[in-house]
This record gives sequence, C-alpha cells and structure tokens, in this order.
Amino acid sequence: MLSVAEVFLAIELAAAVLAVPAAFLWLGRRARRRGIGGSVLAPLEEIWDPVTHRTNVEVQVQAEQAAPAPSPDEPPR
Repeated sequence: MLSVAEVFLAIELAAAVLAVPAAFLWLGRRARRRGIGGSVLAPLEEIWDPVTHRTNVEVQVQAEQAAPAPSPDEPPR
C-alpha cells in the first residue's frame, strides 16, 4: 500500500510535468498577442529551429534600418 507521502509525491511530479509545457504554451500565446514574441521566445526558437531564428533576426535588422536620406539634388516629394 502506498503511503500518503508517496501519493503526494506522485501528484507533485505529475503536476510539474504538465505545468512546464503549459507555462511555455501560455507564454508563447501571450507574447504573440502582444507582439513581443521574437524577444521572449528567441532562445527557444534558436534551440529548436536555428534557421528560422536567423531569418527572423535578419527581418528585424532590416525593419529597424532607417530609410536612406534623399540626396540634396532631388526635389522634395
């Protein structure tokens, strides 16, 4: 027969095994809704899909680059 301590230990282990993936799922959904998914989930993305991570980094770099200034000879638009 199992003791009460063993039953509680089994329940705690099962809760931990279920809670960790559930927390990552919740964090991912929350980050995507707020538009901060790249910064929060980047370490996990880099581990599981490095090609996608590098692509996302390049897209972010290009998005942050300033548009080139017009030359002084060009008429204003």
